[in-house]
Amino acid sequence: MSAAALLALAAALCFAVAQILIQYGLRTVPSWRSPLYSIGGSAILAWLFALIFVDFSRFDLDAAAIFAAVGLIFPVLVSILSVRSNEKLGPAVAAAVGNVSPLFAVMGAVIFLDERPGPGQLAGLAMVIGGVALLALRGGAGGRQWPLWVLALPLSAALVRGAIQPAIKTALALWHEPLAAAAIGYTLSTVVILLVVGRRAWRAGPADPTGVMWFTLVGVFNGAATFLLYAALGLGSITLVAPLVALFPLIALGLSLILLRGERLPIVGLLGVVTCAAGVVVLLLVR
Repeated sequence: MSAAALLALAAALCFAVAQILIQYGLRTVPSWRSPLYSIGGSAILAWLFALIFVDFSRFDLDAAAIFAAVGLIFPVLVSILSVRSNEKLGPAVAAAVGNVSPLFAVMGAVIFLDERPGPGQLAGLAMVIGGVALLALRGGAGGRQWPLWVLALPLSAALVRGAIQPAIKTALALWHEPLAAAAIGYTLSTVVILLVVGRRAWRAGPADPTGVMWFTLVGVFNGAATFLLYAALGLGSITLVAPLVALFPLIALGLSLILLRGERLPIVGLLGVVTCAAGVVVLLLVR
């Protein structure tokens, strides 16, 4: 197996582990407070690596401005939506639905660029939509225990995640320093979350140290996953890397069944998670 493939699988594993750790953190820290620690942890990790590996002599102000502008909504908004969806849906379902960014990319190309999807893409789209529909079904005992509108949380996160990619791609063409992009973006997201919930957190008093530790680890694993993804893309093609990273909902499903004893999905739910992940892979691989 190539180095790029190993790095992509490592990124998928880190994304999946972060989804599981959220559940542990939510036991003692409320969801509204969690991004303070997860985003802050990612920002610290990003700057530690950036100060070591980034060549700041090639600094580009326009690129940095784009990274900062993206940081006002990403990852802060995605982090908030991801934690809330994880809280409501559980890690397996939240990861599966939140991983459908390619669905919005293809739909955007069709609507705004007048592109025509090929048969393979149409099949992938049908699989993703079918998987989400399966997750939305009401089962009997052990079936869906959450209102249908909750699916809007991970779908919104996927939409934001997909929407910022063209801006990041444009900025990286000006200054190809992914670590700097992450460091600047996470810094602005940290400022945003401090403005949004900082005063509320101050009034609420100190958070439970165990919960803070779990959500700091969430930030570390998310940050590590981002760095591994960038490294994989530097060594291999998108067609190799993206489908492997898109398998992380299946890894999250396996980890949740092993580590979270109370996390159980009915057969329809399991089929929905697998169908969503497979549809994303087909979308990324087939034209």
